[in-house]
Amino acid sequence: MKKYTANYTYTNPNFVIQNLVTNQTNADLIPILYVTKNILQRGFPTTLSKYLQSELGEIHKLDNFEERFLFATNQTPNWNDTIKGDKDNNYYPAKYFFEKIISNEFGEYSFIQSLIIPEIQINEIIGEENKNFINQQVDFYLPQAKLVIEIDGQQHKLDEVTRVSDSIRDTFLSSKGITTVRINTVEFQNGTYILKVETILTHLKRFEKLLSYYKNACEKIERNQMSGDEIKTKLLPTAIIRFQVLLLELLTYNYLTFEEDWNFNILAHENLPDFADLAIKDLLIWINKLWQLKSKHELKKPNFNIEITNYKNQFQPISKAINIDFSLFKRYTDENKISEDVIFVRTDYFDVVKDKNYFRVSTTEPINYNVTDEDKPIIEFFLDNIFDKSNFREGQFPIISNVLNRKDTIGLLPTGGGKSLCYQLPCLLQPSINFVVCPIKSLMYDQNDNLIKTLITNVSFITSDLEVEDRREIERNFEQGRYLFVWISPEKFQIPTFREKISAIVANFSIAYAVVDEVHCLSEWGHDFRTSYLNLAKTIDKLSPKDENGEGKIKFIGLTATASVNVLKDIKIEFSRQKQRLEDENIKSLLDYSRKELQFEVINDNGNKNQKIREILEDLKDTESFIETTEKAGLVFTPNVNGAYGCYQVSNTLNAIYQNKVSWFSGDIPKRDVIDENTGRRIGTEPVMERDEFNKFKQRVQKDFKENKYQLLVATKAFGMGIDKQNIHYTFHYGLPSSVEALYQEAGRAGRWDKRKEENKNKIGKCFVLYSPETHDYERVQRLFHKDTTFAEIKEICEEVKWNGRDIFKQVFLFTQGQNDIEKDFEIILGVIRNYFKENSKSRIFWSDAYSKLKINNDALQKAIYRLSLLGVVNDWTTNFIDHFEVHFNSLEERHIIKSVSDYITKYEPNVDIKTEVQRFEQNSIFEKSVLYLLNWTFENIAYGRKQSLKTLSDWCSEFEDSESFKQRIDSYFIFSETTFVLQHIAENPEEFEKWFEVLLTKNQFPNKAEFDKLKDSISRFLESYRNNVGLNFLSGFVRLALKEFDDSDGKERFESSLSSIKETFTKDQQSVFLYRLKVLGKNLTEEQKVNLSQSISKFYPEILEELAEYYDLAYLLNDVYSQKLQELKKLNKRLYEQLAKI
Repeated sequence: MKKYTANYTYTNPNFVIQNLVTNQTNADLIPILYVTKNILQRGFPTTLSKYLQSELGEIHKLDNFEERFLFATNQTPNWNDTIKGDKDNNYYPAKYFFEKIISNEFGEYSFIQSLIIPEIQINEIIGEENKNFINQQVDFYLPQAKLVIEIDGQQHKLDEVTRVSDSIRDTFLSSKGITTVRINTVEFQNGTYILKVETILTHLKRFEKLLSYYKNACEKIERNQMSGDEIKTKLLPTAIIRFQVLLLELLTYNYLTFEEDWNFNILAHENLPDFADLAIKDLLIWINKLWQLKSKHELKKPNFNIEITNYKNQFQPISKAINIDFSLFKRYTDENKISEDVIFVRTDYFDVVKDKNYFRVSTTEPINYNVTDEDKPIIEFFLDNIFDKSNFREGQFPIISNVLNRKDTIGLLPTGGGKSLCYQLPCLLQPSINFVVCPIKSLMYDQNDNLIKTLITNVSFITSDLEVEDRREIERNFEQGRYLFVWISPEKFQIPTFREKISAIVANFSIAYAVVDEVHCLSEWGHDFRTSYLNLAKTIDKLSPKDENGEGKIKFIGLTATASVNVLKDIKIEFSRQKQRLEDENIKSLLDYSRKELQFEVINDNGNKNQKIREILEDLKDTESFIETTEKAGLVFTPNVNGAYGCYQVSNTLNAIYQNKVSWFSGDIPKRDVIDENTGRRIGTEPVMERDEFNKFKQRVQKDFKENKYQLLVATKAFGMGIDKQNIHYTFHYGLPSSVEALYQEAGRAGRWDKRKEENKNKIGKCFVLYSPETHDYERVQRLFHKDTTFAEIKEICEEVKWNGRDIFKQVFLFTQGQNDIEKDFEIILGVIRNYFKENSKSRIFWSDAYSKLKINNDALQKAIYRLSLLGVVNDWTTNFIDHFEVHFNSLEERHIIKSVSDYITKYEPNVDIKTEVQRFEQNSIFEKSVLYLLNWTFENIAYGRKQSLKTLSDWCSEFEDSESFKQRIDSYFIFSETTFVLQHIAENPEEFEKWFEVLLTKNQFPNKAEFDKLKDSISRFLESYRNNVGLNFLSGFVRLALKEFDDSDGKERFESSLSSIKETFTKDQQSVFLYRLKVLGKNLTEEQKVNLSQSISKFYPEILEELAEYYDLAYLLNDVYSQKLQELKKLNKRLYEQLAKI
């Protein structure tokens, strides 16, 4: 007997198939059949296909869809041999109780006779394998009332030498919430059993609400009073799904093939019109579509014949047909043993999915569908039938097709572009389990909730917010293959026992995809970098089984809205496996990043954000009814948790004005000031609530916000990146975000309504940025943004400004506060080696010990371990997230360290001679020199990237004119165009100067101002990742020159830096060709620009100034030269005169 959980409606979800022989399998069809089976069982209940909806209606949209119709009858179940007794003396007290006492003395509850299961094992009741109760059974169990009934004094019980004592059994069951009532055979004889019956009836009254569903259904069934709607929306869909699951099993085990006709001989105990016919036609549509997708041709559909009767006396098994005894209202018994040539389909006794969900993901090797553009209509069939979306949004199909072709894939889609679907649909089209690594808990809950609303319920999440027992149960279910996919926090992969669970799943099932959501968090260069992502991709790849080429079978899907150039490179490297990096063809992105439904407005708040946001909110309240109704929602993003700009204080301020309309959300617990009662002075801070309360608060706030209980949420970036709330009309940035990426991610939470719907086509989302330009002198800001300003100098500038800075310096302060000094990190790494290093062995580092010896927390310790892994000194590390890391050390062999550092750095700067660079440091050993070099390189490049990203956005905000031009800048920044690919080539091959001029001459035409503006924004994205790239510096400088922005720190300084590099590194011939092409290009500039160009060139090549002056017809360029030469001639004449005088 096999058990299943599946349904299209709210009736009994669980059923069984008896007498099914499960030996030979249909190997060719197995992957397709398993995918179909998983799709049909994806939820309880799940939606009908579009075909079935055309026949039965959109039942999931009916007001009464969630009303339960639970099967029960007054017919006595036919148990032949299962209920035990004393055969020798023909004494069966348990059978007498079941067949006589229940029906005669249970009154209104007599219907429970059809719900009671006899001789069930204790371990089956509790749903776990307890070794103390193996093969231990109870006489009767009523799952709906968690009631065990034991008939004591029977001979067979007395004869069982392995029987656990009654008291131990009863106590154990009680601990599981199950009540036991015992009736002794003596009580049957003297009539006192009636007291136990009363005890049972009293117990049943506690479950009256649930049992009333059965009672009502029983009365309707017995009186044949079921309405046409109940038959059509409750019974018929249930019969169809059960028959479809049966068909899939018959195909799997070769009862049916596609080469022969299908003949069915069915005894249907309920009169349900055409259920078998509808089930077959619908199933063939599903299978044929999958077959077409996989094999590129249609499946040959079999002819089928159905003979069906509702009368048992008219049913005769025949040899050339599949004989089926099918009933919804009957629960299984042992009657199937009498007719072993008949397949029985019956309802199970457990009706609550939470207690018994028999679903297991059907798995085999994942399918490479070899998808082409011609397959799009077929994949849209699954999109429509599973997600109720008729077509893809722009950019989704290229990602999904690449994923279905079993390629590691990076998908870049704008916020609100439907990234989640890009993994959900491929996962459901594979005969496999999948997992989603997600950095933000609120995002997990949101995606889980959205799928459940889509009636895909066999999914779950694992987070630290769960109670310990709940978390263990979900992990156990995951290991047992009960979920199609699970959202997992990245930290779990550093826990050895969780790695073992993944290994167990790999051993018993198949895993198709490891989805890394918000994949930009994986890169240390990213603004949302998470320590927990360290080593993630490498760990998953280690756990993955390998194919014949040594490639991991678990394929990566990385999804994000944005990724800087270095972040994207990092992701490509992390997903590279054995290759140097993931091929560009596996990066799928949009050609248009503009969000037409969004309007941007940058507002100079003159340092008074509190006043400005209240003015905006009041205006929106008056003109657009915001705050007044639940129709529209808004998000305020603050740069931090605490203080005047923190989400907690801003929320409290706004909530005082708009009472009960505003709440807050943060990743860390906010702190409030502690005031000395005597002096009134602030003496410290304390958390506003305890950790457990905070975790529950966050979940509640997210849920309440989604349900429109608040109109405004004030949050840090910890509020999930991919949160799907469709009525967010407004976002407010309470200060300058850290980058264009951060602005785009966060502003993009607005406008997430379905643009394909007619009623949404004219909706507009408004994104406000409250910006306070710096009041400090221009020179200091320029010094901050100079490309060669070091991390130490940045900290010095911050110290000079102190608390007087505005938006730019607040962001720089937040960054520098989170970083140690290089010297501090250097000492930490040396301390880890000094105290814990054991060559080629594992070492357990306790956090308390590291704090005692090195005065560092576990996060700083893990970063040090990560740095040591880049040096090749650490191979791997795990943690129990309680008190220690377990670190697998390699050796301190010098050549190995140099190679490891070189492998890491040259991924970003391919032309660096690492051995030479390392030797520049004065430390004693190669190890120490390498540590210091790595730290200096990392700090300077990360600090440079952060401030350059901040500069880009601050420039945009300072130059803001209108929403359309601002959105054009966003598009130019993110778009993957021909120019972008050339810039990428220049970034990786900086000395190929012919490519530089290719960028500056589109189709041999000198760009106009609008084209230069676009080019500037495209280049700015690359500058954030490349500090000293000669090609990018040249382009940035020349573009700024052409735009009359040469004095900007990305203008003249970069241009002259590139000229210096050219003079030092290019050959004479290369310099000659370059200078000639630059001279010709300069012909397109204005006179003033030609002067600036010539002056910069002449600093490094003074010998060609005359040539430039003549070429550009700028004779006055030589005034200084001629004046200087005249002075030299005068000096020469004077010396000659003096010499002649002596003679």
